[in-house]
Amino acid sequence: MTDLKILTSHPVQYQVPFFRAMMTAGLEIEVAFYQQGTAGRIAHDAEFGIDLTWDIDLLSGYPQQIFVKGEATYQRAEQAKIAPKLLSWALRDPNTPLLIVGWFAEIVWLVWLWRTIRGLPTLTISETTPLSFATMPKPAWRVSLLRWLLRHVSAALYIGSRNREFLTQMGVSPDKLFHTPYSIDNVRFANEVSRLMPQRHELCQQYGLDSNKPIFLFCGKLIPKKRPLQILEAYLAAGLQEQAQLLFVGEGQLKAELKRQIKAKKLKHVQVIGFLNQTQMPLAYVLGELLCLISEPTETWGLVVNEALACGRPVIVADTVGCGPDLVGSENGWVTPLDDHDRLTQTFIKAFRQYETWPKMGQVGREKVSRHTFTTMADGVKSALQFIKKFAN
Repeated sequence: MTDLKILTSHPVQYQVPFFRAMMTAGLEIEVAFYQQGTAGRIAHDAEFGIDLTWDIDLLSGYPQQIFVKGEATYQRAEQAKIAPKLLSWALRDPNTPLLIVGWFAEIVWLVWLWRTIRGLPTLTISETTPLSFATMPKPAWRVSLLRWLLRHVSAALYIGSRNREFLTQMGVSPDKLFHTPYSIDNVRFANEVSRLMPQRHELCQQYGLDSNKPIFLFCGKLIPKKRPLQILEAYLAAGLQEQAQLLFVGEGQLKAELKRQIKAKKLKHVQVIGFLNQTQMPLAYVLGELLCLISEPTETWGLVVNEALACGRPVIVADTVGCGPDLVGSENGWVTPLDDHDRLTQTFIKAFRQYETWPKMGQVGREKVSRHTFTTMADGVKSALQFIKKFAN
């Protein structure tokens, strides 16, 4: 008998281990993906600006089906085409709870609305924060509908304190809120970093870095939302171009501009090494010693922070980054205001001056993130299902 159905957009490298953890915890689940995405196929990622496929398995270890093979458009004609199958799956066995992962298409809203009207058990999980929700304008009717649907969910899973704050503001009763702290595979990252660390000097040389100079790190999509150019500007304004290094790991539309500035300013201690796939990602945290994430409010969490902490690295984050209140404090990093160039510059200077404390800060961060695991997320789901079952009886 199925304990939980899950409806989500596509296989995501950070969600699939969560599904497998539910299976390990003894839950019988069925996962339905709207589209295949980059799972098991090469596809174009618009924000990275490259064709890629993830080098980890995203489709085994749990029951799943995909409604749109390949890449989806989410256009209404496409949704209408798959509606019979998707609706049949979502509404079959109506007493089986359904977890809706985000509200990414009109057909998902339809499923959610129909189940709510019929009083069927429905859970939600999303990354939304008050800041991210306010940043993207929406019609008043849509906000009202979302608020009504959230107030009537059977249970709401929240990934962190800002996500919980959003759900509370939307009227979700506190007794319906269950913590599923956003996670990565801490053990995989930590073990691979431990394996590679003895080779760090040689790896730094391979990528044009000096293992004896501090290395600030940016890791992610090189797009405006992530503010990589502002990180470069603050590094230069701090006067660190001869004393410290800056490493950019990623692809995206700003890569060319970054490389142009590096060349024009003859920055011999700034490197851009491009895209690293999932199994290669720990290398970024072997090379880089302090992660910088200065993103806009639509950065609802920032799982690269989890990765850095799992690898024993301190962090600098903007106060708009969703994970900040949960994972970053003065003991393991710095929080700086968004769009405050002077403060960011001063933060770079402070961090550089405290270089000797980075390893200790990294250990504190590793302890903080140790509570963010897929097992803990699965436990949150089990608690939510027990709550639903209690009130169903």
